Amino acid sequence: MPDGRELIDPLKGTDGRLDRQALRIILPYGDDFLFVDSVTRLTDREVDATFRIPLDSPYVRAHFVGLPLMPGALIGEGLAQAGTIIVRYNLDSPVDKDILAFQVESALFPSAARPGDSLRYRVRLLTMSHRAARLEGEAEVDGRVVCKARVVVGITDRAALEAKLAID
Repeated sequence: MPDGRELIDPLKGTDGRLDRQALRIILPYGDDFLFVDSVTRLTDREVDATFRIPLDSPYVRAHFVGLPLMPGALIGEGLAQAGTIIVRYNLDSPVDKDILAFQVESALFPSAARPGDSLRYRVRLLTMSHRAARLEGEAEVDGRVVCKARVVVGITDRAALEAKLAID
């Protein structure tokens, strides 16, 4: 079973980037819930990623009618998805694991993002054990911070999670 680096490094382009096709392999989300378009830089401790907010997305059109804004919770989700890439990069067996939201320690949304804006995520891995990882980062639009957050994600065995969910 490949470790995170063995799984992810071959997906990088010649420029070291991960495109959306590679991200579909790394992150277990469908297109409608994938809030990262590309990774421009990935180390074992940091990731820089981007997401262009679609002009026609229903979640933006409906939030708010007449003044479409990207929901702050979804900006935070994109930040966590970018952070998940670092966690997977550091796992011994990322294919057998799921990364789940556990705790939002802090989140601040000092400015808004609109349809057509390009979000730039910068996320740092603060600590990681076999059960959890603590991440912090920012999302910016043209250098303007739209989200700052610190989150904890849980790392769980996929088979154990499926068994637990089948019982509950």
